[in-house]
Amino acid sequence: MSRKSRMWGLLCHPPIRIRVVLYGVTLLSVIGALVMLAVPWQGSGLAFLAYALFALAAVSLAYTVYILVRFLPEIKQGCASFVERHAFTRHLRRSFGFRTLVFAAVSLAVSVAHAAINGVLGVLERSIWYGALATYYILLALMRGGILISHSKNSTLPERERAWCAARSYRRCGVLLLLLQMALSAAIAQMIFDDRAFTYRMEWMIYAVAAYAFYKIIAGVVNFVRARRQPDIVVEAVRNIHLADACVSILALQTALLSAYRDPEMAVSLFHTLTGSAVSLLTLTLGVLMIRKGGRLQKKMKTERENGE
Repeated sequence: MSRKSRMWGLLCHPPIRIRVVLYGVTLLSVIGALVMLAVPWQGSGLAFLAYALFALAAVSLAYTVYILVRFLPEIKQGCASFVERHAFTRHLRRSFGFRTLVFAAVSLAVSVAHAAINGVLGVLERSIWYGALATYYILLALMRGGILISHSKNSTLPERERAWCAARSYRRCGVLLLLLQMALSAAIAQMIFDDRAFTYRMEWMIYAVAAYAFYKIIAGVVNFVRARRQPDIVVEAVRNIHLADACVSILALQTALLSAYRDPEMAVSLFHTLTGSAVSLLTLTLGVLMIRKGGRLQKKMKTERENGE
């Protein structure tokens, strides 16, 4: 086989070591290109570096996509084999309920971080806007944390007692959703009357936030429907919280877009009022339905206990 044929074969079928290096180079070059977009490099000594990064990012990204498509079956088989070898990842893949609780733990950490950031900004700037947002994320963290702690604490109880505790936690989440609506209403009022909005220093970040917001709302609706078929109402409670949070993400995205690309003649407050009212109504409805369902389940279990069933 000629040297040219060997080189071509190496390009078409690179070994795993080369692929790993390629993925690293692609990641770093893309990050570098994005950083250069935020830096005023035009007409400066950074111009050569910027063009080099853009070229490297384009070439490495295109080649990486080619490699991923070509080796997709092999990658899928390797990932599946890795997942099945470990109990945590195997359970994460197979169990919708377990996956819901794991993602709830991740969302809890994000809510705590958001609450801390907005709380500090509220104190430093003496802002009701940041205070309302901090309160909102604190309540989100309380709901998610309460669900996780309750589920962990009650997992060893007998089935009937565990069901009673789950119904109680479900009802409490409904109450917290109503309190969450109060904090959300304060933030919406700030949007409407004081023209406050979510803003991003770099314009391209809006597109990333938009993609994430649409992913959250689509995943939230799909998982909301799936969770209602699950026998464990703790899973349903977590998915209800995710749906409410996803709707708020759409509201936040709307305010950011209108703030960045607003037309002087556009009735921005009207859009905030309509979307804010829809999100508030959904949150209130979820809260009331959760309170009613949790109370109904508790009443049913209490009646069964009194009748000795």
